[in-house]
Amino acid sequence: MKTAIPPQPPQSRTTRLDVAAFLIVRGFQIARVDLDGATATFVFDDPGRKGEAAVREFYNGGQVTASEYAAAQKRTRDLMWEAKRAS
Repeated sequence: MKTAIPPQPPQSRTTRLDVAAFLIVRGFQIARVDLDGATATFVFDDPGRKGEAAVREFYNGGQVTASEYAAAQKRTRDLMWEAKRAS
């Protein structure tokens, strides 16, 4: 008997700290940080499927508040190092 795999919620991913910080400021929630060797991948919940558009906005000069962006960058670095220490 086959066990049905529940559908996975939509997610967005990036390996870039700057993009991850931008997504945080835009309101995306980090689901987890995956490690593959030295590379950290930030996985975001994306129930509205707006992650791709937000990443395009980042690359097209999207603007956010500097203080929020700086705090989000610190958070992404901290989460990356926590994931590396745990592995």
